[in-house]
Amino acid sequence: MERPNRSDVNRANGQSQGTDRATPYADNGTGFEPSTKTGPYDVRRRMIAYVAPHTKMFRSTYALVFGTRHGVDVFADDIVRLYHQGYFKKLIISGGVTHQNSEPEAVVMLRAVVERGISEQIILIENEATNTAENVIFVRKQFRALSIHDLLLIGKICSKRRYAMTVRKHWPEIERICCYGVNYFSSHENQWWRDREFRQRVISECRKIPAYIERGFISEIEIVDGYIVAMRH
Repeated sequence: MERPNRSDVNRANGQSQGTDRATPYADNGTGFEPSTKTGPYDVRRRMIAYVAPHTKMFRSTYALVFGTRHGVDVFADDIVRLYHQGYFKKLIISGGVTHQNSEPEAVVMLRAVVERGISEQIILIENEATNTAENVIFVRKQFRALSIHDLLLIGKICSKRRYAMTVRKHWPEIERICCYGVNYFSSHENQWWRDREFRQRVISECRKIPAYIERGFISEIEIVDGYIVAMRH
């Protein structure tokens, strides 16, 4: 999937500041000034397809949850459903104390999934990470003895690509990755621009990913036949 054009991301960002709904343009107030090269629908489609690519799921022994304090109930519901559908057997939850909260994100998520019936005996906790890179680096170090090679990633839908890119960069032993994106926003992903937080997060990811690649924080990936693979050089 083509990375979104910077000018289109800039237009989108300009329309996301200060209001729940963007200033009306020719596309009936959806929040994007039409691109000089593409129509507004194509801009929106490319942005969400890049940051949250559709990928095939496969069953894995381990799933890694990127901790969060946003949409915890929706996260927990989706995690439990994936478990009962057989997509993973053991769950790793990573997340430390963030934004002056008293409990690590991993502990908050642990409590939510246990309350929904998942046994604490199948859950492993990493409770020091404060960002996505640390999630991956700390989990890899803490659970190196498990010899994990296939991994299901679970996190915010708007960050799917960056999760996979972070694993590719910092956990080279992982041979196969699939990623499930949790949508806790009020809009479906095909209408992502209608929810203020969803819109801001997608725009942020479109800016963040190229900067992180340039600084060596993450590695680009490709989606081939629905599967995540390392970028071919």
